[in-house]
Amino acid sequence: MGKVVKCSIIICDDFNAVLIAARGKKKIQKVWSIFGKEIKGKETSEQCVSKAIDKDLNCTIFDLTPFKEYVLDSESGDTLFVYTGKLKHYINTHKDINQVKWVTERELDMYEFISNEKEILIDFFKSMK
Repeated sequence: MGKVVKCSIIICDDFNAVLIAARGKKKIQKVWSIFGKEIKGKETSEQCVSKAIDKDLNCTIFDLTPFKEYVLDSESGDTLFVYTGKLKHYINTHKDINQVKWVTERELDMYEFISNEKEILIDFFKSMK
């Protein structure tokens, strides 16, 4: 594949529910997402995802496992690398995050997601069967 420019993580619990977040202004319609950020400098994808979780949730992720790579731009070859992981303790969300929720596969259609993140979550849930 191409150059990894962004990393995300699907945080799941023991019952295969995933943690999603709503960000931005509270009066605007909520758009949900998983957690991640763009890679900066010489960061590895693992460092990138760890920094995103540290900033957004102020906690440690356990069982960090590579999941899948997605093409963001076929011309440049830029990709998004997605991991999975688990939380083992309480989270403390960043001020940019309005709300977090644990959702199951059946609940995905109830939420509006940014870009291709709903498809990523659908892939995740299919891989769990």
